[in-house]
Amino acid sequence: MKLTCDRSALVDKLAILARGVSTRSALPVLSGILLQASEGRLDLFSTDMELSIKASLATAIDREGDIVVPARLFTDVVRNLPGEEVVIEAGEAAVKVTAGRAEFSLNAWSASDFPQTSTFDTSESFGMGREPFIETLTKVGRAASRDETRPILTGVLMTILGDTLKMVATDSYRLAVKETKLENAPKTEVQAIVPVKALGEVARLAASMGDGDIEVAIGENQALFKLGDPAGDVWVASRLIDGQFPNYKQLLPDSFDHEVTLAKDEFMAAARRVSLLAQKNAPLRLSFAEHKLTMKALTQDVGQAEETLDVEFGGEAFEIGFNPAYLIDGIDAIDDAGVLLRFTSPLRPGLIHGSDGGFVYLIMPIRLGN
Repeated sequence: MKLTCDRSALVDKLAILARGVSTRSALPVLSGILLQASEGRLDLFSTDMELSIKASLATAIDREGDIVVPARLFTDVVRNLPGEEVVIEAGEAAVKVTAGRAEFSLNAWSASDFPQTSTFDTSESFGMGREPFIETLTKVGRAASRDETRPILTGVLMTILGDTLKMVATDSYRLAVKETKLENAPKTEVQAIVPVKALGEVARLAASMGDGDIEVAIGENQALFKLGDPAGDVWVASRLIDGQFPNYKQLLPDSFDHEVTLAKDEFMAAARRVSLLAQKNAPLRLSFAEHKLTMKALTQDVGQAEETLDVEFGGEAFEIGFNPAYLIDGIDAIDDAGVLLRFTSPLRPGLIHGSDGGFVYLIMPIRLGN
């Protein structure tokens, strides 16, 4: 294999591929990036066996071939080379990298040792706008669990029915549901549980690359996302999570005893201030009374905080407690100036949503002691 390519463009692609490189695998080759040169294009692959990334780069190919290079070292070398062009030449177990008078020879792996865990076929794909995708995931993804002992909760349930994309995530302490209208919906219903890590990578790339739609293809056991870019396309493939997602509709209450609308910015600022004293898993207490909301936090051996807001509340006084970080996450996801809070009792979940009803955030309360 021998090729000549633009150094800065290669550095950009290597930075993308680094997100898929394994750092913990017992398989050394997974710490590398597969380079495949053919037909005037360099394709680059990385995988940690769950998430796979492919990027392509148009370049001059002198001799076709493939090799697996050590990801971190190869990237550092290319980034620090002089000049704007880099020549890459691969032998059986080494790769030579040259630019100007600088020349490096790095030990490498055979391409046959690199596991091809994903297919990158988008022939059955449909388009999804970048902004709706990013907006929906940003609101929902924070509610997904990061605890690998319950894999099903580390995923986001993606459903497309008609022209509506719905994403749902829960870590069993909170639940987020967001519906978004699509301009180019698929003809058939789509439903899959996709790891939040993979969706986060797609959203991150979508925010930094081009303006076109994201091409999405949902297969039997993988989700594939393709992002177009003038410098070369990028694909992100992820395994799907197998299992039964919690029946979230059963968790959403049908009726409420208390409803109150708050000014988002004022409530957020006060909640952040008071929650500074909600340490060591202490709850943020919300005490509602006639035209008044008092927020309190108390941590033994640290201190306490209290702040009162004027609110339109005329029901029976009650107090409820929440994890402050979870509550602030839910409020932060609302785009409106006003936030609607709905409660049934201090021991039942509370519901947060804006005026359009397209986003719903359910949060479990914390049982309060005296």
